[in-house]
Amino acid sequence: MLRYLSYFSTSFIIAGVLWPIVSAVLTLPILAVHYHRHHRLRLLSAAADYLTVLYVLGLVAFTLYPMPDEPEAFCKDTAGQYAPQLDPLRFIEDVRYSGMTGVLQLVMNVVLFIPLGFVIARWLRWRWWAVLASGFVVSLLIETSQLTGFWGLYPCAYRQFDVDDLITNAMGALVGCWLAMVFGRWVPTASTPGRGDVNRKPGALHRAVAFAIDMIFVVLVYFPITFGVVLLFYKVAEPLQNGDFTLFGGRMTVGVDWLNFVAPAVGLLAFLIFQLLIPVFHRGQTLGGMYTHMTVETKERRGWRRAVFYVLRTALLGAMTFALIAGIAVGGLTLRYALYGFAALFLFELVIRRAPWDLLP
Repeated sequence: MLRYLSYFSTSFIIAGVLWPIVSAVLTLPILAVHYHRHHRLRLLSAAADYLTVLYVLGLVAFTLYPMPDEPEAFCKDTAGQYAPQLDPLRFIEDVRYSGMTGVLQLVMNVVLFIPLGFVIARWLRWRWWAVLASGFVVSLLIETSQLTGFWGLYPCAYRQFDVDDLITNAMGALVGCWLAMVFGRWVPTASTPGRGDVNRKPGALHRAVAFAIDMIFVVLVYFPITFGVVLLFYKVAEPLQNGDFTLFGGRMTVGVDWLNFVAPAVGLLAFLIFQLLIPVFHRGQTLGGMYTHMTVETKERRGWRRAVFYVLRTALLGAMTFALIAGIAVGGLTLRYALYGFAALFLFELVIRRAPWDLLP
């Protein structure tokens, strides 16, 4: 057993480290949908979303991904050991001869798919037969992937296809469906508020989700325009031997240093559009705020007070955002300070229940 596990050491470490981080990132879209539907989010719901993503990724990561680190040695040492097990009554023999170990294996195969059945029944509101079929299909996909070496990515089967796993996994999904039905009687699904309802006192997590959505739009504008400007320049400009370029038929000679300023300029423009221009003309709602039904203006301000509010908010968020981008690009202390800044801002909003710029009169 220990020798078998030694083949997976590096892959297991990578999966274990990335598992919670990737889960946190992939939880953001689900949180955004929650805010879009209900305009607010309880801590319990956020935790449930994260645990659900954690479970789904864990189901994939620890049933498929941890592959043996040395394919040739593993396939040679285990040749013929992972032939498919197609006897649906084999579990009786396993329990009889393996005792408690066989029982625990059956129980764990059931338990492994209980969360899947619960999530499908609770969130998608599927009937029991659809949940049962879904559990069977997911289990079949996992077992087949293991049998085929993840569909040819690995040169041999690194785990055994077991028909008993299909049965017990499907039963686990059915148990999860039943638990979801029982749970729904005590905790009914939240009602959906009116579409015009806007949260004027968003929490720290709500603000973070809306900001993440806005940054996606910034990136979608930033990268294509920057790439297009650089590509257009090299397409229309004529190179000279000294490294400069001529434009407009030789009427203008330019270097390439100015290209270093294209990305920051386009990024700044995109940031100002999505974090300043749009909320100013839409009652404090950025695109992320519109989707999640929140406004950055927690109280009504007019004239110079509103101007100071937006200047301070844009300056602080912009400085931290560009420090984060610069830190990712060059590394060093800039990245650390940017992360500290965002962490401090999140904690401030979490404790005070307001952003620093909300304290302005």
